[in-house]
Order: sequence, then C-alpha cells, then structure tokens
Amino acid sequence: MQSPAFDKIKTLIVEDDKSVLTIYKIGLREEVFEKNFLTNGNDALEAYLKWKPDILILDIMLPGTSGYAILKAIKEEAQSVETAIMMATSLSDREAVLDCLSLGIQGYIVKPFTHKEVSQRVLGYYRKTNPERAEAALALLDALNEASAADNSQANAAPQNEPIESETPSASQDLQEETPGHPGGVSVEAGLS
Repeated sequence: MQSPAFDKIKTLIVEDDKSVLTIYKIGLREEVFEKNFLTNGNDALEAYLKWKPDILILDIMLPGTSGYAILKAIKEEAQSVETAIMMATSLSDREAVLDCLSLGIQGYIVKPFTHKEVSQRVLGYYRKTNPERAEAALALLDALNEASAADNSQANAAPQNEPIESETPSASQDLQEETPGHPGGVSVEAGLS
C-alpha cells in the first residue's frame, strides 16, 4: 500500500536486549517511524545530539552508560523540550522509573510488551510533546492496519459457490470404474452380495 506523504518520526532507541529490539523493529512501522538503534549507552548522548530525534526510547539498564545517566545528561546538557523521552523498564525498576519521572520524561514502557502495542504506547507519550503529529501518525497507523486486515481477509477467504476440484477420483468414480456393465456404475445386486 502506498501511504500518503508523511514526515516520519525520528526515533532513537537505545536497547541491549535483542528480542526487545526485534519488537521495536517490527512494531514501530517503517511508514511512520525513521528508526536508529544503539545497543549500549556509551554512544547514546552523542547520537542524540547529532541526530536530534523526535522520540528517544531508553532502556534503564544498559551496558556502558545507564539509561538514567543518559537521561540526566540530556536534561543537563541538551535541555531538550522537543524530544519525547520514554524509558523502557521492567516492573522491578520502580524506583528508577520514579527518578526518571522526576527528570521530566513523557512516559515509560513496561517490559515485556508486544509489537502490536508498542506503536500505540509510544505515540500516546509522543502526543504530550507534539499532539498534531502524533494524531496524524495514529491515523496513518489505523489506515495501514485496516488495509492490512482487508488484505488478510481477502487472502484467507474461500471462494464462494465454486465446486472444489480434486485430482484424486472420488469413491463414486472408483465404483463406476469397477462395475462397468451397470447404469450409474453400481448394481443393486453388487451392493447386496
């Protein structure tokens, strides 16, 4: 499906778990999000400052520099109010989430999550910094999902009122071939004997 012109939302994702990265790659649709991935915290601040993403998703527990340290550095050095910042965490990181909330993040995503829900959650938090663009992205996602569902239902629909042809002969065809002298292929006598 050709989507209408949409200025993709630049999204920087800093995550070290490969399975979570896969969820982001699948769930944040390429028609809506321009994605850049980092797997450790050491390069995150530099990448953030150079690329200037619309959305930053940080895992709290990262190799190298922690997500919390990156967030703190961004708030101290960059003082960005244009980037929606979200923290990805497990439920056991409650204190860390509270610390991040005190630094002004837009929201947090609790792990585990599915690829089906991640776009909605991310755009819900993005709405806090850019409501018009978030709504346009949600509308585009809805249109893409509806088109995908329609394509799937057409592909899965069985043909209506069409005979099913088989390459293997049916049982009645077998009987007709076995009893050649009788009309219809089967004699009453043959059936009673």
